[in-house]
Amino acid sequence: MLVVLRRFAPGFLFAIAARSGATDPAFASIPFDRWVEEGNQAHMRFSAKALPVELSNHQRLEARVEIVLDGKEVAQRRGKGFLVVMVQFRDSQNRVYQTHESIDLAQAKEDSGRSNFEYTPAAFVTPGDYQISVAIFDTDTGEHSAMRLPLHVNPLKHDPLPGSWNDLPAVEIPKVADTPDSLFLPDITGRLHLPLETHRAVRVELLVNASPISGDELSGPRHANNRSLSSLIPALKVISQTDLRNGTLNVALLDLTTQQQIFHQEAVHDLDWDKLGPALKQNGPNVIDVHALEKRRQDAQFFLTQVRKRIGVDDRETAPNGPLPVLIVLSGPMAFGSGEDLHPIELGSKPDAEVFYIRYHSIPPKPVMNPYGGGGRRGRRMGDYGRNRMEAEPVDALEKTLKPLQPHLYDVTTPEEFRKALAELMGEVSRM
Repeated sequence: MLVVLRRFAPGFLFAIAARSGATDPAFASIPFDRWVEEGNQAHMRFSAKALPVELSNHQRLEARVEIVLDGKEVAQRRGKGFLVVMVQFRDSQNRVYQTHESIDLAQAKEDSGRSNFEYTPAAFVTPGDYQISVAIFDTDTGEHSAMRLPLHVNPLKHDPLPGSWNDLPAVEIPKVADTPDSLFLPDITGRLHLPLETHRAVRVELLVNASPISGDELSGPRHANNRSLSSLIPALKVISQTDLRNGTLNVALLDLTTQQQIFHQEAVHDLDWDKLGPALKQNGPNVIDVHALEKRRQDAQFFLTQVRKRIGVDDRETAPNGPLPVLIVLSGPMAFGSGEDLHPIELGSKPDAEVFYIRYHSIPPKPVMNPYGGGGRRGRRMGDYGRNRMEAEPVDALEKTLKPLQPHLYDVTTPEEFRKALAELMGEVSRM
């Protein structure tokens, strides 16, 4: 059995994650480099391995190190001090990036020896060669063990967005955070290189469905939440980093269940997370009583009103040489309750606008029990478990309401599919 050191109870674990290019203060008090050079002194039983590098929802290559500490090491040291797990990435330019996790031995339980402890730190990396150094030490006795691992990161094959990682730091280590910060990663400040040139001036409107319900939950359990946000919020951050050379980007998040615009920002260069984060925490991902939704019959039409507003359907005085409206709808599959008004958007004629719909399918990860942290390990890939759950996803109703606009539709499930869809979308807009 493994105890996963990812989410942790107050007073039992704490973490300090290094910012990009910075050193972790915890490293200053120990001879970390000497320990690594000495190698594993067999003072503590643990293993470490570099896991395969994967593309994350943030469109960054993510390297992870799986560190497993024998639970007996914790059990025999119960009482005082800490066991500290320290991880350092060193890039080809000899720059270091550090982070650590600590186990409070005073809080360790009597049965700690029955479970191994797993810590899987993650870092965003760019293609290249790295050295990963891992050390574990007991602050009370000074016992320690260390090892070094090589890591080679290949570029993506047939990358649809070549150059998007230009000028990024070689390594950025995300801080451990609660939702919604864990979705957006506000401490990751490296910006993707996504230049977008257009022949005509454009006004890009990014409309995100952040409703608490992302499926037809009315016939299911009493409470539901939006699982798609774990993909939509990183996708929102990625799209917001597009460098429009001849236009502006406006962003709005909608809660269709309350018929509210919960966030809006115009002429976006950097998303205002100080406002967006609290708005999501209060509205977007929160659990909602779905029986209260049975009285609402105009949620879909509220969505279409927002669409009409952004593409100028009702604006009869739009300047003929003004910026071309480009609407990007970012949503998970959205179903509504019986009796909902789902008639499609009404048009006199097709407006001078382009509409793109990125429909992000999100399958809940298989939970991993963590008796110490009270939560499961964060999921990675859909895998067989996710594929078996595809039939549980509802039929999307938003596509039908948008049909008269002839939207470019992209169905995506994985970060790779989103990357391809974004590249195709940018290519379409660049020809405008």
